[in-house]
Amino acid sequence: MVRNIKRFPLIITAVAFAASILCACGSDKVSETKITVNKDGTIFNVICDGFEKDYYQLSELEDMAAKEITYYNSEYSTPRITLEESVVSEDGEVSLKISYSNYIDYSHFNQVTFFFGTVDEASSRGFSLPGDLVSPEGDKMVLDEIENLNERHVIISGDKTKIEAPYNISYVSRGVSVMDKKEADFSAVTDDAAWLLLSK
Repeated sequence: MVRNIKRFPLIITAVAFAASILCACGSDKVSETKITVNKDGTIFNVICDGFEKDYYQLSELEDMAAKEITYYNSEYSTPRITLEESVVSEDGEVSLKISYSNYIDYSHFNQVTFFFGTVDEASSRGFSLPGDLVSPEGDKMVLDEIENLNERHVIISGDKTKIEAPYNISYVSRGVSVMDKKEADFSAVTDDAAWLLLSK
């Protein structure tokens, strides 16, 4: 368990965790800022943003990220966060890919509400399922019609970005836009955190 949770302003300031910013990451491919949650609970966060080429060098951003990640990992017996990849284009567009062992590490490192688990597990951590969830088609959720509700997985996020889920999205809370069967955009959410209720 982390002994002293602290903010990580260097990465947050330098990389600007802005939601849904499209950028050129490399000379011939386009990526975007996004969180990907895997079935095993691991998380990948691709962060893309643009900087003045003369002000930021890739090595400087890598060094800042490495220092913050090393500090976080020093609180544990084994590393919990890894800088997987870093790329800068000729136009100064930067892409960092960071992996997290689970949602707790993502939440603590970025100082933001984040959860992935079952409805029952969410309840045990103090989260209450909103009563105004709607389907991707806009139909209001009817609790009595959902089988095995407590065993369904949910993603709860206070991070205003795109999120890719490991299972199909059944219902979302206010402000969330469903982009694909497993991907949603949280950038328009005005609440402190928003929910995805998944198919299983």
